[in-house]
Amino acid sequence: MVDRLNKIRSRFDEIAKDREALQLRESDGARRPNNKLLRPPTGHMVDEASIFGRDAEIEEVINLLLFEKEKPFSVISIIGKGGLGKTTIAQLVYKDERVTRCFDLFGWVCVSEEFDVGRLTKAIIESVTKINYGLSELSSLQEKLAESVKGKTIVLVLDDVWNENQSLWDSLRVPFKEAKLVRILVTTRNKKVADVMQTTYFTPTNMPEDSCWQLFQHYAFCGTSDTMPPHLVNMGKDIMRKCGGLPLAVKSIASLLRHETDEERWIEILENDLWESYPSNDIFPALQISYSHLPAHLKPCFLLCSMYPKDYLLEKMHLIELWISHGYIEPKERCKLHDIIHDLARLNSENEHYSMEINQPLDIQKENVPQEACHLYVGGFLGYLNPVLQQNLMGLRTLSIDMRECYGDLEHECCINNTEALDLNSSMLECYEACVRDFQICNFTKFEALRVLELKGNDLTRILEIPDSITELKHLAHLDIKCPDLKTLPLSIGLLYNLQTLILDCNFLEYLPESIGSLSNLRRLIIEAVFSLNYLPHALVNFPAIKTMKAWLKVTNVAWLKDMTDLEGNLTIKGVSNLKDAQHANMRNKCKVEAFYINCHPNYENGWVDPAKSMLRIALESGISVPDANFSWLESLQPHPNLKKLGVGSYSSATVPVWMCDPCSLQSIQEILLYKCHKIQSLPFNNLHTLKHLVIEYCDGFRVLQLEQLSSQLEKLEISGCYCLELITGLGNLDMSATLEISRCEIQSLPFNNLHTLKHLVIRDCHGFRVLQLEQLSSQLEKLKIEGCFCLELITGLGNMDISATLEISRVLQLEQLSSQLEKLEISGCPCLELITGLGNLDMLATLEISRWIDSIN
Repeated sequence: MVDRLNKIRSRFDEIAKDREALQLRESDGARRPNNKLLRPPTGHMVDEASIFGRDAEIEEVINLLLFEKEKPFSVISIIGKGGLGKTTIAQLVYKDERVTRCFDLFGWVCVSEEFDVGRLTKAIIESVTKINYGLSELSSLQEKLAESVKGKTIVLVLDDVWNENQSLWDSLRVPFKEAKLVRILVTTRNKKVADVMQTTYFTPTNMPEDSCWQLFQHYAFCGTSDTMPPHLVNMGKDIMRKCGGLPLAVKSIASLLRHETDEERWIEILENDLWESYPSNDIFPALQISYSHLPAHLKPCFLLCSMYPKDYLLEKMHLIELWISHGYIEPKERCKLHDIIHDLARLNSENEHYSMEINQPLDIQKENVPQEACHLYVGGFLGYLNPVLQQNLMGLRTLSIDMRECYGDLEHECCINNTEALDLNSSMLECYEACVRDFQICNFTKFEALRVLELKGNDLTRILEIPDSITELKHLAHLDIKCPDLKTLPLSIGLLYNLQTLILDCNFLEYLPESIGSLSNLRRLIIEAVFSLNYLPHALVNFPAIKTMKAWLKVTNVAWLKDMTDLEGNLTIKGVSNLKDAQHANMRNKCKVEAFYINCHPNYENGWVDPAKSMLRIALESGISVPDANFSWLESLQPHPNLKKLGVGSYSSATVPVWMCDPCSLQSIQEILLYKCHKIQSLPFNNLHTLKHLVIEYCDGFRVLQLEQLSSQLEKLEISGCYCLELITGLGNLDMSATLEISRCEIQSLPFNNLHTLKHLVIRDCHGFRVLQLEQLSSQLEKLKIEGCFCLELITGLGNMDISATLEISRVLQLEQLSSQLEKLEISGCPCLELITGLGNLDMLATLEISRWIDSIN
């Protein structure tokens, strides 16, 4: 520390001398004026519109994938330096229609530097099947993968591969022997990797200059340089040439210059010495220049990302919380770094940001943590983490510990320490339990400068307690504990008086200590405990400054919400409370709550609510059993006019609250749900010009649904389970309606007139339809799905549909009326279907799927 202070002092002395030599005064202003932008900033998304000059490469890779179909297994490697666009080419190939049409299964896995066969096999299974089977043993994973791909054709992308070990690659590819056809697309910077995988090589060239210029214009000039000053255009071309044809370099520098009109800034980048500090065509000069021009307060935000391993998935809000906890940004309102960007962060952070994976005892000896580390991520087997925590790391400000059970790592250790006569599983369990005990008494007090602490495990970690010593970390601002088996917190957790964010992802957490009321600086409380937290400390009502509270609570009232005026996100209240408590909740003043769902059932039946989207869920344990009290209760919970989503469930009164009928009360509303509101007979909403999505589910009071008073801007209408519904009027007024879904209703006809903008029509399990007339539908319809309508005998008007439309139809007998340009037809759910006619007219039909209960078709 003394050496560092001396260096800083010397640097200040040099700056002072320069100031005197340049005769600078305190009144001198900024060197560059804040020029007015040439055009207002515009939003930008990375899509195909931002990709230039890669058509030829994409065609060549697609040909390699589709060529030699008789060859059951082949690997194509895209080889090139970082930033060349290998992943972009793979992404465009992966989504190309010609590829998706020829294969059954698709998977994308980011491999990175650690080629762990078990982890990759699991990732492939989840990517291909979209299911997490919870398997951990390699043999079980390989069996499941072999079962998933058996007899199928599959395209798999392995992005960013570094493995040069032949045996690891052979182990990974074993399950694919069961597949009918396998095409693996690999991106790598290393030709030796491609040799190991016995691949067909493809090496993209550097982007041609004209394509680079298009890309540069897209990012620097919002697409065109026609309105830009000629001298900036000329300098832009010179800067673009220095990027060496690397797309990532061009995008980085061009984004840096976006809306920049100061000629001196352009000259500074063009003549920067960094261009000469690296080999020709290297990506780092452009990235390093971009980093050097970041504002000073943003540099530590970027460098903090290098604490985590490459390809580590970061939730966006989690990253923002870390920045806030360290004081990098002021509190205001899931991502992954490109591996090249990660290298850049590591290059600039030196040893202050460090990450290490410990899966074997030898890893500790190979890679000791530098003493100057300030931000540390340690991942691996719990038993090997304890020695790391005993190192002299007093300067740590961030400590992220990713604990996980790893019986495979224990097996070797147990075999050494035990005779063959001992039961291996028993020895492994004893060894692991000893590791858990060691962790629970671990001393955190020496990390006295710590501001961020993350303790993360999984379902197999079995951490029941965490060390009491964490309560002595007086400067701790962010505490994130993910231990599914954790039941209690240290009783003295209230000593963490600087804590701003507390995140508890603990399924079996039983209660919060009363001392939590001492956390006067707490702003964000996230509790992921599932149906177990049934006690809320009374002291929590003294937290008016809490902005985010995510929890599933069983309490007796909602009055404690009164002073939480900064509460933001989504809020669910289930059950019926004391009316006075409902009034005291003061929902009218919570202007940051965007979504509000109210379930009036006294026993808080589950009903409709998405737990993943609901920030705070409150179930009321005792309440009012008189149905008529619902009206007064709901009237008392009037939300703020800023509300965007409203859901009302199990409302048992025929009279709706006044605020639901007042457009001024719902002036910002975008989505409304009515669920099991059986006595409501007509829509109470009028003139809601912002409404875009309306859902009505299981509302038996509706016999005639009049939509005339709805906004013509409605984009999606869903009606489900309204068994008494006989007629729908006013559909023609919904000019912007893009999606109409009707299911489980006894309605017999639909008036489709004037639905010129309808794109998706879904009719499911509606047994009242016998004839469905679609002549009045627009040719713009993109998807028609009719399923489970067992009484349907005839569909007319299909010939008006556009050639790109997708049909999923049940109980269709005659297809002569279909357009000859139809490309895809799916027929399902037709148990009585015996004959299909008119297929011969469908000249362009490329996909025909007939499934579900169809036993015999002539």
